[in-house]
Amino acid sequence: MGIDFRVSVNVSRVDIFDPELENKLLDIVNRNGLDTGSLMLEITESAYSGNNSQIIEVVKRLRDDGFVIEMDDFGSGYSSLNMLTSLPIDVLKLDMGFVRKMCDGEKNKRMVEIILEIAKFLSVPVIAEGVETVEQYKLLKSMGCNVIQGYYFSKPLPLDLMEKKIMSEGGKL
Repeated sequence: MGIDFRVSVNVSRVDIFDPELENKLLDIVNRNGLDTGSLMLEITESAYSGNNSQIIEVVKRLRDDGFVIEMDDFGSGYSSLNMLTSLPIDVLKLDMGFVRKMCDGEKNKRMVEIILEIAKFLSVPVIAEGVETVEQYKLLKSMGCNVIQGYYFSKPLPLDLMEKKIMSEGGKL
């Protein structure tokens, strides 16, 4: 029995302007027998600045193909909050800078809560990046964060060790 899970791939601003990006991504999923929904495309928040209409058009086409679009490093870039209503995204990835500081004071904690509220308003899940401590993990869980990732769970692993870890945990990531 195979294990299905999603893989996030960084897509740079340069990639977004590649006229062959859509074909290249579709070729990758087809050659590997994947579903487009299992490939999550991480686009940094700052990539949305500049030629917004072209970026939005490319991202809309990728979403129409079934790819999941993640706004990576949310809160660290330069996009306007007003622009969030027109951006075609499926997931907000909370920048790890917020996670690192959220236990350092009420103001930092409140910023994370506000971002979670924005995501809830937009009906998109949040992935918190860079969680390293049990305190960060518990605080994010108590705030209702959807997905939490970071060294708290595991440092990056080579493929063979990752496969062993998955299998030892009953096929669950």
